[in-house]
Amino acid sequence: MDQIPRPTDFVSMQEIAKYVNNESSTEEIIVFDQGIVRENEKFFPIKNEKLLPIRIDALIISLCTAGSGKISIDLREYELKRNSLIMIQPKNYIYLSKYSKDFKCSVLICSKHVVENVLPKLTDILPFLLQNRTLPVTQLSEEEATGIRHFYEFIKSKLHGPRTRFEKQKINSLLQAIFYELMDIKEAHSSKVVESSRTRKEEIMAKFIIAVSEEFRTERQVAYYAQKLCISPKHLSSVVKEISGRTAGEWIENYVVMESKILLKTTDMTIQEIAVYLNFANQSFFGKYFKQHTGCSPTSYRKKTSPGK
Repeated sequence: MDQIPRPTDFVSMQEIAKYVNNESSTEEIIVFDQGIVRENEKFFPIKNEKLLPIRIDALIISLCTAGSGKISIDLREYELKRNSLIMIQPKNYIYLSKYSKDFKCSVLICSKHVVENVLPKLTDILPFLLQNRTLPVTQLSEEEATGIRHFYEFIKSKLHGPRTRFEKQKINSLLQAIFYELMDIKEAHSSKVVESSRTRKEEIMAKFIIAVSEEFRTERQVAYYAQKLCISPKHLSSVVKEISGRTAGEWIENYVVMESKILLKTTDMTIQEIAVYLNFANQSFFGKYFKQHTGCSPTSYRKKTSPGK
């Protein structure tokens, strides 16, 4: 459980992504305490090149401890300053687009394995993760931020302490504790109170969103996700509409359109390649789908969002 090797005082988003997205990585939890997490000069784009958003297949809890900046999460931009709490879930696209010279963050990274095998055991965690998808950045009070920093320090001390028989259990328990603390903080900052006990409908909604985020590129039918959750399409549609105010189909469409926009805006993939990647029958079907949901063609969107426009 050692930290990511750091040849300099800087750790870029690219370095983190390369490390945690690697299937052979053995670290399940990584902590940078007071580390500077930003784009190192060697990762700055050269003239006429774009610095692309990165998808990190891990859960990241970060607390801004100094300076200011801007971060984009799934194409939405958020302001960061001291005591900003950022929670990035697996599969989110992130891009640290601006930061001051004194920008610093404490960062806790949980691997995909931890997310899949440790966090679901918390009885309240799924509704919390669902709520966080729309509110990934929270501005904490000094007292709240101090409490989170204490968790960082404690977890880091256990990660780098002597190996013991119950080391893994202790660290997992600490991770669960920090999530309960975050839920309390999020609830205090939210105008819509999240129930303290998980209901069956909330569980269905949360599992639906998680499944869609994993499989939207290949599966766009509500019936598929209903079968996966062992319920009828009608019941799934009813629950999703009641909990979120949006239909199950709209959630699926949102993921497909967002991915399409990101690929068009930040990659050099052709329209045909994007259509294949998103499992459309052909480029024409993809073009019609994209225009139906955005009002413009893929080509027009790419031209409109290219650098300098």
